[in-house]
Amino acid sequence: MKLGLGLYSESLTDENLRFANQCGATHIVAQLVNYIKGSNPKVARGNLDGWGETYNQEKLWTLDQLVSLRKKIEGHGLKLEAIENFDPSHWYDILLDGPLKVQQTENLKQLIRNVGKAGIPGFQGRSRFGNSYWRKPAGKWIFILK
Repeated sequence: MKLGLGLYSESLTDENLRFANQCGATHIVAQLVNYIKGSNPKVARGNLDGWGETYNQEKLWTLDQLVSLRKKIEGHGLKLEAIENFDPSHWYDILLDGPLKVQQTENLKQLIRNVGKAGIPGFQGRSRFGNSYWRKPAGKWIFILK
């Protein structure tokens, strides 16, 4: 059994990673999409109170960023098990069959390659669509990179 925590990008701090290790967690799932506003993020009850928008069009997570994050997490005795969710700004036209669908598909393919090269085992999240590349245990999809 793996005991892990999911942390939003602004919560991936040394202090929080030390705390996760002290609590007995072994794995981290990183949510890199910055939906949460401010330097002290919290999940809010309302739609706009605390939740933000993503402004990452054309800003794919680079191999260097992903390797750096993995090493930071490993430095606290934890394993980066997965990235949770693609950034919606990276694939909205794929979902909506828009004019950027082909380019966004190529971008996601590069992002998946970067995550694999960085030594991160996969992506996970929630989805309502099915595809032969996705495994859906208990309502979650996991894209396995190994």
